[in-house]
Amino acid sequence: MKKQLYAAVLAALLTGVPYSASAQDAPPPPGRGGMLARADANHDGTITRAEYLADVDQRFAAADANHDGKIDAAERETAMPGRGGGMAARADTDGDGAISLAEQHAQATERFDRLDANHDGQIDAAEAAAMRDRRGPPPADAPSSPNGN
Repeated sequence: MKKQLYAAVLAALLTGVPYSASAQDAPPPPGRGGMLARADANHDGTITRAEYLADVDQRFAAADANHDGKIDAAERETAMPGRGGGMAARADTDGDGAISLAEQHAQATERFDRLDANHDGQIDAAEAAAMRDRRGPPPADAPSSPNGN
């Protein structure tokens, strides 16, 4: 179970790319950072399914450099150097070697539903903390800035 959750979190980062300074203007609420803080568009401490999918859309668009509606291996490597190979294989459900927005949405929806432990349609601070606790501490060489996610 822990490996599945860790894989799900990494999958969320699959299309992650560094955000510009303007996307980092508002600091995340205390104790929160990374992907979930970016998805909380209105900074109310909870992430709705709509916010979560909007963040997926934004990260997908940033990673889809040639704007063909798919993220291929070269685009994944540019967006996340050295990461995402195994995750990409699982996300590519139709086996065409690229991840479409529909595939990314399906994976994100499944992940959101797992993280939304009480099934109220949002991920609150307690659910986010539970996810981080299950994931364990970051590796010693993990970047500490939001750009490193």
